[in-house]
Amino acid sequence: MDGQWQIEEVKKHFHKKDIPWVQGIPIDLYVEDTLTWPYTPNGQYIVKSGYRIGREINIHPTRSSNMEDIHKWWKMLWSMTLHPRMKLFGWRVCHNWLPAKTNLAHRGMDVNPSCDLCGNQAETLTHALWCCANVKPIWKLVPWYKKCAHVNKGSMFDILVTLKEQLDKSEFEDAIKIMEEKAKNLTLKPQHLKQWIRPPTSCISINCDVAINTGAAGVGIGFIWRDWEGKILLAGMVYFHSCCSLEMAETSAILEALKHEPHTANIPLEIQSDCKYIVDAIKDRDKNLSVVSTLLHQIKVRMESSNCNNSIHVHRDNNECAHMLSRKCLATKTTQIFTHSFPRWLASFCKADHPNLM
Repeated sequence: MDGQWQIEEVKKHFHKKDIPWVQGIPIDLYVEDTLTWPYTPNGQYIVKSGYRIGREINIHPTRSSNMEDIHKWWKMLWSMTLHPRMKLFGWRVCHNWLPAKTNLAHRGMDVNPSCDLCGNQAETLTHALWCCANVKPIWKLVPWYKKCAHVNKGSMFDILVTLKEQLDKSEFEDAIKIMEEKAKNLTLKPQHLKQWIRPPTSCISINCDVAINTGAAGVGIGFIWRDWEGKILLAGMVYFHSCCSLEMAETSAILEALKHEPHTANIPLEIQSDCKYIVDAIKDRDKNLSVVSTLLHQIKVRMESSNCNNSIHVHRDNNECAHMLSRKCLATKTTQIFTHSFPRWLASFCKADHPNLM
């Protein structure tokens, strides 16, 4: 009863491919289980959300729970005569795991969600690959487009299912190829280099970040404690061989950083994270019932006992050192905590944040 999964028991009851997902579910011994609503940010049910989901289910029957149909769909996708890269692209499209602006904003990045091509609507994945007025002329060059011109609602998964129903195999594969080419435009424009944001005088900052293997086991967490002058107090990498959502991983990064508090003589602490959703959730005093609620509870308890009274959202470029630590952690699959002696590569990571700190 140490708050960890009993992995030997888990192995007895779950398929080996599902075990990393089970390990990615946090446990809290002091919070009771409760029902949650997965379609709102805080897990609380509201009538508006229930009505919207009900409408989607009726309009887009592809969101059914018929596992046999879903299995047939994935079998069809992976059996296509396409390059493996394109099959993987199709899989990512179905899961809405491409960097459309609305997806980036949902992950906490500070981006303007408007479409760069038309400027009229938010850049969802459906809009960017299929519905944008400036994308339509490309699709109209395809001979079979007239059969599908009426398709304009739903997620990209819904769009693909409808296209598969309307097109033959070669035409459907052509659609995947065109979408992959269009998806190359889904990248952020270069921005000016930004650096670490110093905390207020006599305060300590805790920068956290995470790197994950999307759809596979592997979570790399990186964090660094620095005082207001930029002096490194502690840095760490924590690796988990588990699967979880990006929000879950970002929340875990903050919790792991707080677990490894150095001796700071009760100096005020400030958390810096590039995940806006989690920062807002920490500040929110309303009850949170989302998938990260267990971790949020543990974070808030530790913040109260650690003189940590502030959490701020920073850009990725302001969080470069923690980001590099998380990437290295994921690549090496190692857990290391540095408290006194800091390796040369860590010093170079810090210089990426601010060249005058070391």
